[in-house]
Amino acid sequence: MSLIRPEARAQIFRWRECIAGAVIIAVGVWLGLRTSGLAWWFSVALIAVGLLGFWAGLQRARIRPRSGGRGVIELDEGALRYLTGEGGAVISLPEVVRVEIETTGEGPMTDDLFWLWVTPEGTVRIPASAAGSEKMVDALAAFPGARYEQVIAASGSTEPRLFIVWQKDRLLVH
Repeated sequence: MSLIRPEARAQIFRWRECIAGAVIIAVGVWLGLRTSGLAWWFSVALIAVGLLGFWAGLQRARIRPRSGGRGVIELDEGALRYLTGEGGAVISLPEVVRVEIETTGEGPMTDDLFWLWVTPEGTVRIPASAAGSEKMVDALAAFPGARYEQVIAASGSTEPRLFIVWQKDRLLVH
């Protein structure tokens, strides 16, 4: 028997990176106020690491989670796998030319949000409610300039819309 309610445990888990970042910042501030010299510089580094962790955790925590959808997501060695009872798809991340999120307008928290992974071979549409869907957010780390604010906006959208999260730069030939 746990002393923490399941709903509270889910919220703590959702905000865990922010909590860890805040603890690291607090340790850095505590150390910085009590030391000088090399140890003080170490505390400054701790505070910087804590701030980065807090910021990354805040971005992730603001994405509204979904669950109960079809399929399972796996991320391994530069490939995103979407597995379903009917088969699924494997997406090679280096081949992706665009990442989009499509919302249907059926509300948040239903099967209303889909990730679109566009490659030269076609588009793979993956529901954000599939098990392991947080790995799609993790996969965005492979795309410099990915717009996490678009993911956050899409996760709270209640209208049909298409959000472009990342697009490969096009080389202009003159």
